[in-house]
Amino acid sequence: MEINEKLSLEEQVNRRGSRLWTLMNDNSKASKNRDRFVAENGGMFLKNGRYWQWTTPVAVHNGYKLKRVDTGEICFFMSMTEFGQKNGMTPVKICELLNGKRKTYKGWTAVEIREVKESVGSHVKEKEPEKEKIKIFNGATFKDTVTGKVFYIENISKFAKENNINKGNLYKVATGKMKTYKNLKLYNPLED
Repeated sequence: MEINEKLSLEEQVNRRGSRLWTLMNDNSKASKNRDRFVAENGGMFLKNGRYWQWTTPVAVHNGYKLKRVDTGEICFFMSMTEFGQKNGMTPVKICELLNGKRKTYKGWTAVEIREVKESVGSHVKEKEPEKEKIKIFNGATFKDTVTGKVFYIENISKFAKENNINKGNLYKVATGKMKTYKNLKLYNPLED
């Protein structure tokens, strides 16, 4: 039995070449598709080089937005320290902008005012939901047509190698593409 993680919506949209990525980037109606996608799933799209990358609603909630006073350009960022270093600002001054204590600072103003936290420490951030896990079973329950014995094979490939049986045909029996192989058939409890 294998356990694989299911791709999250963010991974599906941002994986280059996927169907959703193509709809959001390399399509004549890409801007309409992005608007529709944001209306359904929330979040926002950010330009990353030539292409658009989707940011989840949780990341948007945890992130920050500032606006350039001169151009009106809105900038989204996750880390105050990194943004401050790029633009010659300190995280304290950015925090004052976001809390509404300052109107402007070095050509930037707040897009939205957030409440000031009373106690010391950073705000509690929302967490991304955990990925769904999918269990993949590599086994099947077979019935020997001669003896009538019913048994479960956990690893079909290993069983085939040990008993000198063609594993491809055994997989075909397990998936229902073949009825029987070497007196083995897929067990169906309704037949008994």
